[in-house]
Amino acid sequence: MATKDMSVGKPLKVLYAFAVPMIISVLFQQFYNIADSLIAGNFINDGGDALAAVNAAYPVTVVFIAIGNGFGVGGGVVISRIFGSKNYSRTKTAVRTALINIALFSVIFTIIGILTNKPLLSLMNSQELGESVYAQSVDYLNIYVYGLSFLFIYNVVSSIFQALGNSKTPLFLLIFSTLFNVVIDIIFVKYLDLGVKGLAWGTFVAQGIASVISLMVLLININKLPKENQHVEGEIIDGVREQKHTHRALENSRFSLSTWSSIMLLSLPSILQNSTVSIGQLFVQSLVNSFGNANLVAGYGSAFKINYIIISVFLTISNAMATFTSQNVGAHKIERAKEGLKGGILSMIAIALFSTTIYLALARQLVSVFTSENNKEIIDIGAKFLYILSPFYVVVCIKIIFDGFIRGAGDMAGFTTSTLTDLVLRVGLSYIFVKSLNTGYEGIWWSWPIGWVVGAIVSVTFYLSKRWLKTAQKNL
Repeated sequence: MATKDMSVGKPLKVLYAFAVPMIISVLFQQFYNIADSLIAGNFINDGGDALAAVNAAYPVTVVFIAIGNGFGVGGGVVISRIFGSKNYSRTKTAVRTALINIALFSVIFTIIGILTNKPLLSLMNSQELGESVYAQSVDYLNIYVYGLSFLFIYNVVSSIFQALGNSKTPLFLLIFSTLFNVVIDIIFVKYLDLGVKGLAWGTFVAQGIASVISLMVLLININKLPKENQHVEGEIIDGVREQKHTHRALENSRFSLSTWSSIMLLSLPSILQNSTVSIGQLFVQSLVNSFGNANLVAGYGSAFKINYIIISVFLTISNAMATFTSQNVGAHKIERAKEGLKGGILSMIAIALFSTTIYLALARQLVSVFTSENNKEIIDIGAKFLYILSPFYVVVCIKIIFDGFIRGAGDMAGFTTSTLTDLVLRVGLSYIFVKSLNTGYEGIWWSWPIGWVVGAIVSVTFYLSKRWLKTAQKNL
């Protein structure tokens, strides 16, 4: 297995050599998520109901994706820190522990999904969109939840690859899965006339194949890690323990209770944070649905996915920063981690400015690809969403990169506080603007940049307070 020690080499070069495959991967992942909406809007001719149905169900699927990602974060941080310390036997044990953990929780959340998907759609006011939209949303989710085990396992396996410095293998698997998903979706919808159900079955099959292949590749190659271990010890210099590597053998067990505890201690805050954000999005979707306008849901959902393309790129660089920071903390190189952060900030600002320019210039054209009927209302609504949010990408990218750094250093309290601040403001202000100030649905759009600005202030404040440094030194 090709792994990457991120504690050596030029920091920015190492960071982006690792991050670029991840960025390409996440772009394919976003296309994977967007594909259902594109195919629904262009191949199912029912006046936009299918597009509205897929978009109405999307926030529920994001909750489950967030949970899977949360488990991936916990396992990834623990594994990358152990790997960074050159403790290869314990790395293998941590990988096996993470896999056993996610197998168990996959079953639990599949059962939860089966029991809760329909009530969640009802709580989101999906019935206000009409019987056709509501029924198709229920059908889509009923099939989607059966594939949660595939989704969870694939996300955790991808995080393990990345924790070991291997961001290329998940990319190749995702490219295959995405292209296969598009092909099978079109076959199920256009040629077998399965409608929205065909989209769900396509996702089920593609995710299933991708998760099985990725798990097999990981299990086959994990034993290629060196058999010897390097234990870090030495004197303290400038507040950081100097690296002196000596070899010693450790027990290579299949499951470690202490490692499982460490994974869960990091996973639970991430799951809580990710799930809370996603559940917050359910409340926002409920507010959008309450207007009873299927075109509003179609326009908002389409623009939301376009917006999330660039947000996902920011999050991916943030995840790379978390892995980079975690490995360097494990290798006792705090200053190197800070140097990587500085380079990451400058490059993300450049990406943000470029994205803002593109979205402001092409908002209407981007939204229009989701509707074959060239529905003017859908395009107007989606474009307005992008016009309001995109000028604030510079702010949110700063928040997200600092979040990645403090998370990688182990300051989960600071990371969670920053994210929850953004969430609470976004959800709370959405309801205040719409229900109390009668701003219409545009008030929902304006709550986003306000949450981003305050969240960025909180995240940067936590970094400047150096809480993360105390946590990092405590874990050395």
